[in-house]
Amino acid sequence: MKNSGEVVFNKNTGEGLYHMRLAVKKKFKACPAQFINIKVSDTVVPLLRRPFSIFSAENKELDIVYKVIGEGTRLLSEKKKGDVLDFIGPQGNTYPVDLKDKKSKIIIIGGGTGAASVHFLAQELKKKKRKFTLIQGARNKKLIVADKEFKKLGCLFATEDGSLGTRGYVTDVLKKELAPNAVIYACGPEGMIKAIKEKIKGMDDIKFYASFEAYMACGIGACISCVIPVGIPDNFVYKRVCKEGTVFDVSEVVL
Repeated sequence: MKNSGEVVFNKNTGEGLYHMRLAVKKKFKACPAQFINIKVSDTVVPLLRRPFSIFSAENKELDIVYKVIGEGTRLLSEKKKGDVLDFIGPQGNTYPVDLKDKKSKIIIIGGGTGAASVHFLAQELKKKKRKFTLIQGARNKKLIVADKEFKKLGCLFATEDGSLGTRGYVTDVLKKELAPNAVIYACGPEGMIKAIKEKIKGMDDIKFYASFEAYMACGIGACISCVIPVGIPDNFVYKRVCKEGTVFDVSEVVL
């Protein structure tokens, strides 16, 4: 659905990291792991919209967090309060959470700007009074996404240099938190997803779902640029992250 939003704030929160809030014009209902596709410029440069995971969505306010890594995000970082942005969304599926299951331990893991997706999930679970363990990892403290908001949710942190939380990786925290029949929800770099999958190898009672990050061109499933292989190594099909995803059962993804 095409929509637009007025910038409420667009603040720098870390090393190249920004947190933007939009006051959305039309009624907006989103779920964790969904994304919006923003037109960052009124010109043809850049030509394509940019996809951003939803950090939070409540009433008519929508938040995203992002890192400046190219021309599109650089232009977005220059937006000021009162600027109006055109976007399409929400798009994609959501994390399959069984709220009736009160016994299985829920572990939520975010890495890089993928932390936006899992923040939204943790926020929604907290509203529903469902317990969870939340973990976020980054190379250093300056690259931690929205640390204040995550701390409010009881987040456990891991940084490679030890500047915040456990020194090491999210998997170092995960190994202490694993429990029989746990369900893991994650979003972050493919290397992180691979490492988590390897960590739980052989633990068949543990379910693992991830919201995958991929370069998107159209964001609506037409261009086939964001596909990932789903199946087994010698017998798989390509599925579109923007259309069939963003969330997949990691046991079915060829990494």
